[in-house]
Order: sequence, then structure tokens, then C-alpha cells
Amino acid sequence: MDTRNLRVLFVHSGSDLYGASRSLLRLSSRLVKEGVAVKVVLPYDGPLVLALCEKGVSVIIQRNLPIMERQQARKWLGSFRLLMNVFLSTIDLWKLAKEFKPHLIHTMTAVILSPGLVAWFTGIPHIWHIREWFGEFGKLWWFYQKYIVWLSARVICVSTPVAEQFELYGSSKKIQVIHNGFPVDEFSAINADRVSFFRSKYIVPGISYLIGVVGRIKFQRKGQEVFVRGAHLLHDKFPNARFLCIGSPFPGNESHLDSLLELIHNLALDDYVIYTGDVEDIKAAIAGLDILVLSSVQPEPFAGTVVEAMALSRPVVATAVGGSIEQVVDGVTGYLVKPGDPESMAAGIEKLLESPGRRRMFGENGYHRFLEKFEFEPFLQRILALYEDVSSRAR
Repeated sequence: MDTRNLRVLFVHSGSDLYGASRSLLRLSSRLVKEGVAVKVVLPYDGPLVLALCEKGVSVIIQRNLPIMERQQARKWLGSFRLLMNVFLSTIDLWKLAKEFKPHLIHTMTAVILSPGLVAWFTGIPHIWHIREWFGEFGKLWWFYQKYIVWLSARVICVSTPVAEQFELYGSSKKIQVIHNGFPVDEFSAINADRVSFFRSKYIVPGISYLIGVVGRIKFQRKGQEVFVRGAHLLHDKFPNARFLCIGSPFPGNESHLDSLLELIHNLALDDYVIYTGDVEDIKAAIAGLDILVLSSVQPEPFAGTVVEAMALSRPVVATAVGGSIEQVVDGVTGYLVKPGDPESMAAGIEKLLESPGRRRMFGENGYHRFLEKFEFEPFLQRILALYEDVSSRAR
């Protein structure tokens, strides 16, 4: 596809540097390299803004972006503000679209309400990227999925379980699965010194293994409490291991961190399970683990940390729910375990701790699977082909 005259307007719901934001950073910065004119609309300032600007991506802050949040929706004042922001943001995005004249509007998460409306009013093709799980929303999801499909030329789902949430999946050409892609260069640049620096903080005399879970601290969803209880079951058999909880709570969820630290203390695991907080060199941290654990109790649409671990030749123990079922080959690249079950998680970790050869083999298998299924270049070509198809139909 000739990208030299292409203009794409991205809209995203956050400015952190977690999974969805990193996907946006990879895609938008690569498109700029390919000669595409790109603008990214974000709701507030944050690390993502700086990262995008460093890559030459133009960023616009629109503080009235209408972003659906569970806590906000439960209060009438929050619902009123959300509706007002839908109106105000639609006007602002319409003005931006009129000035920028994008060929496409690409909304990067499911929780932003206004870009699809702007696309519908202006006749600009809209691509809606779905990377969320809506199983808990009941009848509300029945209506909202119709809203998404109605206002989109294409609906991209990051995994088959995400796509299967839509009643029309399988019968509508609008809905398709495209797994996130990760550039191999991001991982080949990680040298032994960076990995050793991370491990040296925790590998002290008498400690041989690091097992880690990476992600937002959130009980009953991300499953750090299951990870801690699994560690408790392994403590006596593997006293030379350390279990790391890497990440931080989302603003407003600080109580989840308090609960995590309290659980660690109550189980007398203060020196065995360590909360690290956010880690700046996260890829070196993952490469420094002997086992990466995905402990999520509720489905993860497509956990980037699992693919990153595979790209770094790390074996994975992941809960068998959501996108991890498509990522991890059970008994080949890692183990799939029951969600919410500390015993099952401990059993998967134990099998890997007992066998250095198995850890090495699973890591190698995972790397080959990453290259085959989740590398960035095939992902980019699928996105560009979709752009071409959608924009040519509009023309």
C-alpha cells in the first residue's frame, strides 16, 4: 500500500505506558516512519505523550474525551458529565477532522464514545479496536456492541475470545481478529547488563529463582492475591525462590495495593513475595525472570506481557481464560492453569522450577511461536491492508 498520502487520526483513552498504550505507540510511530500523517488524541498528559513526541507523532490533548468508567457510570452526576462530554468531544473532534482531513479514524479502545459519532457525521471510515472484556456488563453489552458495529467500518478484536463477545462474529465481515504485533528489535536490544542489573536487586546469596507477575495491581481481576497464595504453597519446597509483584494500581485503586501488602504480611511472606512497584526497564525485568506468571482471574483480552515473555524466551504459567488460550501452547511454551486457583497455579510453577531443561525448552518454543504468530511486521501488513480496503471503499 502507498502510505505517502495517507492521514490517520487515532483516539485513545489513556496516557500511561501499559499494554494498549504501547500498542498505539508501536503502530503510530511506525506509520510515521512509513510516511503516514498521524495525529493522536489523548485525554490528558502522561508518559505516553512524551514517548509519542519522541517518535515524531503529533499529539493533541482533549480533556473532555467521553471515557466510560465503572465508578463514574454508577453515579447520576458522573453519567451526566459523560453525556455532556460526548456532546462537547464530538464537536471538538469534528473540528479537528475538518482541519486534518483524515482518511481514517482509528479508535484504540472500546470505552471512548465520541469518535464513531464524528466518523458517522463526517463520512470518514471508522475503525474500532476492541481490547476489552464485557462479559460482566450483561444487557448493557447487548446494546453497546450494536453501537460499536453500527458506527464502524471495521471492528478489530485482539483475540478470538474478544471477538466471540459479538453476536455478529462469524456472520459479519466487519468483525475480524488481528493479534497485536511486537517488533523483534525491541527484544534483541536487551543486553545481559540490563538483565543482570535487574536480577542483582533480588538474587542475593541463597536465592536462585525469580518468578514474577507483571501488571496493574487489582484484586479479583488481575489475580495478584492468587499469585501470593500460590507462592505460599511453594514456600517450604522452594525457599530459594522469590516471587515478584511488578506494577502499580490504577489511580483510584490504591486500596488494592493495601490489600496485597496486607495479604503478604498475614501469610508471613514479607521476605518471599516482594512488591517492586513499576519498573522502568520492564523488558529487562521480564528477561530477568525465570518464570513469567499471568494470574488474571477474569479474561485478559490479549496480555502483552505473555508475548513479551515468549519473545524473551521465558516460560509462562498463565490462567486458561481469555486471550492466553491463543498465546500459550499448554505443555509446549508454558502451562495453562485454572483461574482463581492457587493450587493449580502452584502446580504449574512447581513443574517448571523442578526442571531447568523444561524451562529452557519452553522458553525456546515460546520464542519460535512469537516469531511465527505475534511479530510486528505481519501485524502491520494486516493493518495496512485493512486501511487500504476501508479507505478505498469510502472513495
